[in-house]
Amino acid sequence: MKRTISLIIRFAAILACSGILFVDVATAQSATHAYRIAPEPLDQALRDFSLASGVDLLFSPDLVAGKTSPALQGTFTIDEGLKTLLRGSGLEFTVTGSRVVISRTKDNPARQPGSPTSDAGTSSGNQTQNAAAEESQQGPQKLKEQSEKSVQLEEISVTGSRIRGAPPASPVTTLTQEDMARGGYADLGDAIRSLPQNFSGGDNPGVSGGGDQGGFNNLDNSSALDLRGLGPDATLTLINGHRVAYDAIDSGVDISAIPIAAVDRIEVVTDGASAVYGSDAVAGVANVILRRDFQGIEATAKYGGSTDGGNQQQQYGVTTGDRWASGGMIVALNYSRYTAINASDRSYTQMLNGTDSLVPGQEQHSVVLAGHQNLTDGLELDLDAFINDRTSVQQSAFSTTANVFFYGLYSQPRVESYEVTPSLRYQLPGGWEASLSGTYARNKMTYNSQFFVQGAQYLRALITYDNTLNSAELDAEGPLFSAPGGDARLAVGGGYRSPGLTQVEVETIASTTTTPLDAADSQNVYFGYTELSVPFVSPDENLHLLHSLTFNAAARYEKYSGLWSVATPKLGLIFAPTTDVTVRATWGKSFKAATLYQDDEALLALLSPATDYDPPPPGGGPVLSISGHSLTPLQPERATTWTTSLAFHPRAVEGLSLEATYFGVRYVDQVDTPFAVSANSGFGNPIFNQFIIYNPTAQQVLDTIAKVPAGLDNETGTTVAFDPSNVSAIIDSTLRNVASSHAQGVDLTGNYDMDAGARSHLSFAGSASYLESDHQLSAGQPIAQEAGFIFYPPHWHARASTTWERSNLTLTGTVNYIGGEWDNRYAPLEWVGSFVTFDAVAQIRSTASDGFFRDFDIGLSALNILNKAPDGIRNTVPYLPPYDSVNYSSVGRFLGITIRKQFL
Repeated sequence: MKRTISLIIRFAAILACSGILFVDVATAQSATHAYRIAPEPLDQALRDFSLASGVDLLFSPDLVAGKTSPALQGTFTIDEGLKTLLRGSGLEFTVTGSRVVISRTKDNPARQPGSPTSDAGTSSGNQTQNAAAEESQQGPQKLKEQSEKSVQLEEISVTGSRIRGAPPASPVTTLTQEDMARGGYADLGDAIRSLPQNFSGGDNPGVSGGGDQGGFNNLDNSSALDLRGLGPDATLTLINGHRVAYDAIDSGVDISAIPIAAVDRIEVVTDGASAVYGSDAVAGVANVILRRDFQGIEATAKYGGSTDGGNQQQQYGVTTGDRWASGGMIVALNYSRYTAINASDRSYTQMLNGTDSLVPGQEQHSVVLAGHQNLTDGLELDLDAFINDRTSVQQSAFSTTANVFFYGLYSQPRVESYEVTPSLRYQLPGGWEASLSGTYARNKMTYNSQFFVQGAQYLRALITYDNTLNSAELDAEGPLFSAPGGDARLAVGGGYRSPGLTQVEVETIASTTTTPLDAADSQNVYFGYTELSVPFVSPDENLHLLHSLTFNAAARYEKYSGLWSVATPKLGLIFAPTTDVTVRATWGKSFKAATLYQDDEALLALLSPATDYDPPPPGGGPVLSISGHSLTPLQPERATTWTTSLAFHPRAVEGLSLEATYFGVRYVDQVDTPFAVSANSGFGNPIFNQFIIYNPTAQQVLDTIAKVPAGLDNETGTTVAFDPSNVSAIIDSTLRNVASSHAQGVDLTGNYDMDAGARSHLSFAGSASYLESDHQLSAGQPIAQEAGFIFYPPHWHARASTTWERSNLTLTGTVNYIGGEWDNRYAPLEWVGSFVTFDAVAQIRSTASDGFFRDFDIGLSALNILNKAPDGIRNTVPYLPPYDSVNYSSVGRFLGITIRKQFL
């Protein structure tokens, strides 16, 4: 409770310091959302649309009586959504002030006097306005005359483009809040791990219980996207289109800091996008889009657990907010607590010490705010902010017979993060819009660990990674000229950002405390970009085999002060030969700057005896090896990306859409050490000669040691004084731009929505991804296949679901498939079987019209119903998990219940 109160106070202080005040000025509001509206009576469809979008819809019941809406499935602008719902109804809509009024079209006159009429209803949450009937009878022209300036419905850009209303050439996957509820996900980390294009290695709470497996680790119980398995630092994660501070050391972003209740949807671009967003957007971009506003109060409680033990989850949340004529806001507070899954909880880990954490326990507090306010005519203020505090407990015993407090590592990582982004948007003449935004964000990870030997604390380490981000950006977008298929639109912008990282490590051995690491660094990045979208052919032209054709191009320039600059282009084409088929293609360049951790990794100089090497160095003398950050400035990692998509959405089969996408990424100049594990087998191999100095002079040895602040670590085991003239070789294992990766494959998606009887709806959704990938540590070294091998992404990852909806009940069944893999660590190769699970989720909505159970929902979830366990793997270290925790979960069967109640 004290931490929650403290969190709220700190959050309020951040908002106060931002100097932002919402002012009530009467202008219009607008929004865009993802919709899942089945064919249903038009009045109900309009109310569902209003609730999903937050737009006030005014209409008279007699206007919509007896009319049925078509399905509205997908992400649309408000304009597109309403046009779809009203198609063929003889009705149209007009925006006036802050409301959208439904009225008859000019060629569909009102009923004659004596026709039945009734009071008008407005659909905006639970509000009603009886004046709507009078306004709707006046018609669109009269309403326009009453308003000095009719407000255009705002078109919002989809992630992957800066141009409002532009169709994306890159493939975009959308996960709505409704999708997450139907999936039974506890947090956004669960949601992103369900995406077939995402690899669950890297930052994932389930990876080796917080230890290290296959080179992947879970330092602080965070969840970061890792598209195509190219690394969490090669996927850019945004919140409402803005960057936030990195998490820990790998430049990933902890997406689980945002509670699902505050999220409208996640849009994931599975294509390189540095030409639009800059560094890190190599494999793609994920954009967490917050709910724009909310009316009323909603309380949520979730409880569940794994039937085999552990993972007892409690989650409590309150969401509140309001909408008014000129703005709105939402505040979401969330508390969650998950108990650990220990080795003693699973039958297949009984050979480990029972205190080992397979999945760490955690406790998290978070607050999210999003708001918007029209200040004057055409000027709007937006604010996004969040604050998060998470503490975890990880236990790793280094013995199968002794617990962690006798021989092992006990750690308590804590993550404190926050972000504040105010922005101003101004409507310029000629349909242009300008925006000015600024962000301050911070992510502080404190890793408090104790290493026990023989039942006593041998080492205590307190490590802090404190990431910050300051940024400012000015953007403008609007029509540039008239093209054959409509207005060509241009987006331009530029800005500044400064990521920072402070690293401090304090170690205590016995009674001696030292600070082996205390470093702070930051980068100053200046950038500018432009993007152009040109529609050459419009559907209105009715050309044979050329339904529509749009070309877009983007370019971005980034300058890293004192280091280097980089320019990245991207081209896209969208071609629809008919209304049933769409072909999309993209090509572009992307890049990733070296992380601040890589720039500042401590240099180490180690002197080892020649007998540590096989073969030994010529001359037989000791070997000096140096490792850590590069001795010269690291250059950007560079990538070439491309996609080709074919989408089929036949008019003859309403609700059906199929799409196949071929993708490729060629990623070069990656930062790595040129040696796989160590240089112990590097002598005699000519491909390593560029990293080795044979028979160095004494001065070369001394000059190398002088570059290392900590000096020489002499591990030769001799009492003879160090003589630099006896060193037979110097090995340079420092970081440098030497590695390369290649990924290619196919993504498949399919959706089908259909009526299933009176007021019933049935929908099918499926997605699958096939991946081939390889990695080369440096030129001349073997190319290692990664996809399909242990601790790397499987070749296949798929998910399919069926949802049935009727009145107050929704049932969803899902099958998840994670492909098998080869264990190539030891001879002979051994096959590790695939991981197939089945989920079921039921959502029950109360039909009570008053009393406590009005607006009352219950959700029931059963995940991994058959309690599938991961296949076992071989281990030479007995205390490591006997399964691939990078790809396969130890959660087992999970049963949960969610209760949701809305007030006001």
